[in-house]
Amino acid sequence: MAKIQHSGGLIETIIELGFDAVKYFEITANGTAQTLTLSPPARRLTLHNTHASDSFYFNITGTAATTVVSSTPGDNIKLGPKCIFSMDFDTVTSISFITAGTAVLVEGTLGWKGTVS
Repeated sequence: MAKIQHSGGLIETIIELGFDAVKYFEITANGTAQTLTLSPPARRLTLHNTHASDSFYFNITGTAATTVVSSTPGDNIKLGPKCIFSMDFDTVTSISFITAGTAVLVEGTLGWKGTVS
């Protein structure tokens, strides 16, 4: 499994057998939606909310993330303080991030199977 491990503030990426490449990224999510476009598409996504008290929202459908989540399932996913999200996909081509206002540092890893440049 590709995951983030902390040891004295240093990030180590651990690669599960079967993944040819894993790349680490950081983004500061804020009140304006920001989108990362992935080419080639990734197969695994891991996100870590580093903030101690604020959440962020993300969307992987290709549309801009919003802060709207409700009891009706939708496309936005809310990740609470100090939480980690990890999932394998057929393909992930974009990730959009937003917060309700407070800037939140998001750490992430992307995993690929096959050739990655």
